[in-house]
Amino acid sequence: MSQSFREAFDLSVVCLDDPGLWADGLRRQGVPVQCLRRKPGLDLSMAMKLALFCRSQQIDLIHAHQTTPWFYAGLSRWINSAPRLLFEEHGRFFPEIRNRKRELANKLLVSPFTHRFIAVSEDVKQRLVAYEGLDGRQIQVIYNGVHPDSPLDTTTRDQIRHEFGFSPNDFIVGTAGRFDPIKNLPLLLRSLAEAREEIPSLRGLVLGDGPMFDEIRALREDLQLTPFVAMPGHREDARELIQCMDLFVLSSFSEGTSLALLEAMSAGVPVAVTAVGGNPEIVIAGQTGWVVTSDCQTQLTAAILDAALNREKASRLGAAGRRRFQENFTFGRMIESYRAIYTEMLKSRQD
Repeated sequence: MSQSFREAFDLSVVCLDDPGLWADGLRRQGVPVQCLRRKPGLDLSMAMKLALFCRSQQIDLIHAHQTTPWFYAGLSRWINSAPRLLFEEHGRFFPEIRNRKRELANKLLVSPFTHRFIAVSEDVKQRLVAYEGLDGRQIQVIYNGVHPDSPLDTTTRDQIRHEFGFSPNDFIVGTAGRFDPIKNLPLLLRSLAEAREEIPSLRGLVLGDGPMFDEIRALREDLQLTPFVAMPGHREDARELIQCMDLFVLSSFSEGTSLALLEAMSAGVPVAVTAVGGNPEIVIAGQTGWVVTSDCQTQLTAAILDAALNREKASRLGAAGRRRFQENFTFGRMIESYRAIYTEMLKSRQD
């Protein structure tokens, strides 16, 4: 996202903690990436460091991603009030826990120094109201967006599927993302194992890595799915591999606006999601995909069977999902929304 504003704005990226591998890519493109090295717990020195950084670099606008950076950015404006502050929330913890002290601090110390509030879904917006003490009337929803990939030709798609041991007649159910408890990958594996009892040609492709990788691999073995479910770990070509799936599943306990889900929809891959977070806002049940109750193996198994047994229906829903993506969730649409907000905020600073 940052790269899209390089022509119109001078950009700097500031991280509270050590950045990931993505930082090297930004630096190679000329975008400075700074790390403030936050100490564990409440580190009030972050506010001073941010204020001094913004003053030294003559920063006009701070775009804070998620609540912790927003908290420190808001406090920094007590020291250096020059920059305008935009707060954007991508996703929430699960389960949510109310913290009255945090809500009070947000209301008294941070919100008054914040100029715009953005949530990536209506669900995230409501959670900001319920758990952060924000005023819903001030929060604007801007959905995430992604660039659609070039579609794979049939030959390439078949070749990739063959590399994983899948035959042309297999029905591939898959997902992509971080192996984290919030993604509820055990639900996907158990539903796939149950559905295979009726349709032995069902196969799985689970892309990604994370703290639960070994646990999920062990569950795959316990469910006797090892020969039928590929777990290749992190793949740089994950977006291409998603196009090799016949059904993309998001079995999460909580979501904001899933980029992997949008990538699947952009490619016309049929999708099945749990009715959590922003998922029901993205996928219209029965029109652009399957929406099932969270952590309900019976419903997810039924959705997988419905897609595999009614491939014409699955193809129709996938095509409808692609049209919905093109109308609402493109990268260009998202960028233009933020560009307009940036311009408005900077203009108000000059007035």
